[in-house]
Amino acid sequence: MKKFALRSLVAAAALAAASSTFAATDGTAGPSSSNGDFDITLTVATQIITTNFDDMDLDTASATLGNPIVGYEDICVGGIGFAEYSVDLTSQNGSSGGAGSAPFQLNGTSQNLAYTAAFIDDIAATTGAQADATGEVAGTYPRVSNVACGSDNARVIVSIASSEWESATETGDYTDTLTVTVTAE
Repeated sequence: MKKFALRSLVAAAALAAASSTFAATDGTAGPSSSNGDFDITLTVATQIITTNFDDMDLDTASATLGNPIVGYEDICVGGIGFAEYSVDLTSQNGSSGGAGSAPFQLNGTSQNLAYTAAFIDDIAATTGAQADATGEVAGTYPRVSNVACGSDNARVIVSIASSEWESATETGDYTDTLTVTVTAE
């Protein structure tokens, strides 16, 4: 009996709260017209997306001694329900996302090479804000696309210093998985 009474009280309180926020007004009878009104509420849930990723293939064959090997990955960041976003870049092999000795790290069979990762909201840029040791990119970026994300509007920049790639002792591939996380602000 007590549970039924408590449930009835909770249901009545919920109904009272719901009806107290209802602002619609019915019209009254008139000789030639009547009007009523109601409020319209659109609830927008925050949605953020990053798309258009491709794998990045870099090689030393086209590299110039003394210069870094740089690669660019153009992506789209979009969404609704927010004006700006922040970015984190993490390396599966590096200490920013794994157990490596460098924040960003390409692993070979027995040797690892460090690299840096940066982000910019401009696909024509050749430099960006470099991720720190935890993977955080400083600052926020304005949202310029919706969830459909029709065209690229941001760039991830990977750079392998000449001191790293010129010290490679193995032939073959050094690999990593770089994760880009965008967060609505």
